[in-house]
This record gives sequence, structure tokens and C-alpha cells, in this order.
Amino acid sequence: MTAATRPTLIDLTLSDWEGSRKAHLEQVPATSTVGQVVNEAVSHLGLPPQHLYQAVLRGRELDPGAILDDLGIAADTEIDLVPEVSAG
Repeated sequence: MTAATRPTLIDLTLSDWEGSRKAHLEQVPATSTVGQVVNEAVSHLGLPPQHLYQAVLRGRELDPGAILDDLGIAADTEIDLVPEVSAG
């Protein structure tokens, strides 16, 4: 699918790291950043907002500043949310 034929609004599914909770986000602008989608999903999933979460697609961490369309994220893609772990 070329950029000209990609939908401007897409439906996504985001799940927590255990796969026990899923958020179905509808009509997400393809111009949204990964970080915007993560923030929306954290709210929908009822995850603690004081924690940071990383979006992971097929084992690859996604840059929070990346645009969905630029990454080739298509409709009905499932993205996992995992808590960010920092070395202490």
C-alpha cells in the first residue's frame, strides 16, 4: 500500500505486557506519534500513569516520537506495552 492509499485513520489494539488487558483504539490519526498512542492506551487500560511504558511491535521497541504512518503501522495492528526499566 502506498502512502497515497493508506488510510488517514486507523484502528489499533494495544495490550499490556501480560496480554491480559487490551485497549481497542478506533479512528487513530495515522499522523499520531507512538507516544500519543501509548498515553491514550495507558488511560484506556487503567495502567498506573506514573510509570513509563514502551511500545513494542513484533519484538522491536518503537520510538515514542515516531509517526505511525512513517513506521508503516497499518490498521488492525496489535502493539504491546511494556514498562520501561531503568538501571539503578
